[in-house]
Amino acid sequence: MPRRSTRPRRIAHAAAALAVAVGAVTSVPAASADPLDDGQWWRTAMGVDELNRAGKGSGITVALIDGPIDSSVPELEGRVASSTTACLAPGGGVRPSTVKGVLADHATSMASLIVGSGRGTARGGRGITGIAPEATLRHYAVTFGDPRDPEKLSCGLEDPSVNVVGDATAKAIRQAVTDGAKVISISLSTDYSNDYVPALLDAYRAGAIVVASTNNDTRQVRWPGLGNGVVTVTHVDAKGNLDDSATRRNNLVDFAAPGTAIATGTWTPSGWRSDGISDGSSQATAITAGGLAALWSAHPEATGNQVLQAARQAVGMRAEGGKYFTWFRRVGDDLPASTGKTESYGFGIVAPADAVKLDVDGLPLTNPMVADKGVVQPTAEEIAAVTPAAGAAPPASASPSASASPSGAQAPEPATDGSVDAAGEEGVGGGSGLVLLVVGLALLAVLGAAVALRLRTGGAKAARDGNTHDAGTDGIQDFDNTHGQAAATDGVAALTKEHSNGVDR
Repeated sequence: MPRRSTRPRRIAHAAAALAVAVGAVTSVPAASADPLDDGQWWRTAMGVDELNRAGKGSGITVALIDGPIDSSVPELEGRVASSTTACLAPGGGVRPSTVKGVLADHATSMASLIVGSGRGTARGGRGITGIAPEATLRHYAVTFGDPRDPEKLSCGLEDPSVNVVGDATAKAIRQAVTDGAKVISISLSTDYSNDYVPALLDAYRAGAIVVASTNNDTRQVRWPGLGNGVVTVTHVDAKGNLDDSATRRNNLVDFAAPGTAIATGTWTPSGWRSDGISDGSSQATAITAGGLAALWSAHPEATGNQVLQAARQAVGMRAEGGKYFTWFRRVGDDLPASTGKTESYGFGIVAPADAVKLDVDGLPLTNPMVADKGVVQPTAEEIAAVTPAAGAAPPASASPSASASPSGAQAPEPATDGSVDAAGEEGVGGGSGLVLLVVGLALLAVLGAAVALRLRTGGAKAARDGNTHDAGTDGIQDFDNTHGQAAATDGVAALTKEHSNGVDR
């Protein structure tokens, strides 16, 4: 009954740095009578059965941007509508986006958390059940190599020897939008790419929700989680406490979600094991993305931004002793809506089973994750300019039929090249007299992006949320691989009452 420890290693390449929640395999604690059931604790905590009585994701396309996938495992059989990649193979053509074995571990696990059928290899033929089992899942592979060795994960777009995972991720976002994705789940992080901003604007123009992980770094959030309007997710354990590796004291966090001791399945020398257990923000991201898809399917007339407004307003919370505590569900009477962020839990633990009860169609049409001050990319003005107006349908998506068959064949190119801004900066001028001007503008753009990124990750960290309050101590724990310890108070007021992390102190 394998368990994957998900303490990531950060890597740097010439054009991208990638971090995913993978690591060494260890054993399940001996006290676990049924690791599969134990690893699906989050379903009971979040009230997933109740959520699924309202919506299971039907009619919602979820894009999973990750590594290669194995769609033949029992959980995913018949549930991956398409799988594609733009990453080039060293010998020519593109790499196979569907494979078997450990190379497919991460993406297969994330997909199972979203659309898993519940059939698997555990006792009685049981497996992982996804939070949005009726959603349409489309998969885009942007990292290749052994996920246990992140330093070797790569993707080349124009040259297979030049690693540009950030560019590939942005390109996948654009392709997902073209293919009709309403929710885009990205359980990885990279360095900045010039292609991220136009890709995110494409997503927002189409009314899509983009969800990204915090890459298991206790302090820093990276792209695409740094993108303005992106839903950034950290992870908690079964007691509602931040995991040892969870991002904290960072106002870029939007939500927390279950991510510790999660049944995700894993590949072993004997084959796929549905009872594999792992930890990480990757899991929390997939659960959040799937939860938003299930919520949206219950309110199909709502916009993506209204779905996010519902998730923000109905975060988990329980009343106890005259105080409100962060929790997986809303427990108690007359609970307030979330009015601001903590520095570690964001708005709180996402609770789609409670958000689904709201009048979602009547909520504001703006994205509550958008910052309107500070140095952010894209800017609030850019996002507002592309946000669909009330009653307006987003632009029609192109047919995804060309990429509907998972294979290693040449993938169709997106309508807009992910390496060039849709406005066409690289097409400036044609005469030799403009060459120096073009080069100069390019250098200024690169310098500007670097400055913006530095400010985005540093001094402007509060910009993502205009109503963020000052947080108190957070009590960072040592990385001793133990869980269930009480984290210190997050110390943020929700209305007039204390909003902390649910641990008695």
